[in-house]
Amino acid sequence: MARKKESDTLRQRKFAQQEFLKLKKMQQGELDAGPKPSEVYAAPLTFSEKISNIWYHDKLGIIVVGILIIAIALLVTQCATKTKYDATVVVFTYSMTGDTNCKKMGEYLKPYCKDINDDGEVNINVVNCTIDGKNDKSEYAYTNRSKVQSLLATDANALLFITDEDSYKYLNTLSVNLSLFEGEPIKFKEDFYEFCIDESGFYDTPTGLQISCRNIKGATIEKDKKIDVYYKQAQSVLKGLTDK
Repeated sequence: MARKKESDTLRQRKFAQQEFLKLKKMQQGELDAGPKPSEVYAAPLTFSEKISNIWYHDKLGIIVVGILIIAIALLVTQCATKTKYDATVVVFTYSMTGDTNCKKMGEYLKPYCKDINDDGEVNINVVNCTIDGKNDKSEYAYTNRSKVQSLLATDANALLFITDEDSYKYLNTLSVNLSLFEGEPIKFKEDFYEFCIDESGFYDTPTGLQISCRNIKGATIEKDKKIDVYYKQAQSVLKGLTDK
């Protein structure tokens, strides 16, 4: 075992001496040192090798850019397919009714609306804010009242309000310095109730309904750049109902 270990040591010494002598000769020019690493010719990378190289070094950046592209594509698609409404009608009554019933109210008003955004069709956004007048202290009633107040403050297209007598009086209490609505509300005729029947039979159309246009003079929404267009649309609906 000792001889074997000694033999290994001798071999390592001889190899080290040979490498040293080889290096000496290269330095003295007696032995060709070969081309420098910078002079070695590198074969061009193939397309797949280039892709692999880019992915290895920049995969995090590629992933982030990919996610951004997908997010932008989804946003553009949503904007392109999102319904553009020609009018917004708020249904705020002290008698509960369903979204299907409210949708029918919008369909009833559709013939009196114009295609103000030039997309080839008339679309009316009907916002259901109805509450149960017998339980007007509930969380649901509070939420819908807050929704109505938010629409009054921020949505310039929400000019038409369908109400009953009690909800109409309540809305008028929200405005101290100016009248919330223009003129007197227009009462719906019998054909309105016949048209707005809830086919599911779950909800009845509240009775005693009327429609009003809110007053834009002095309101925050008066400064909206499209307020004149929205106002003319609301007046067109009221005129259609009056002339009916």
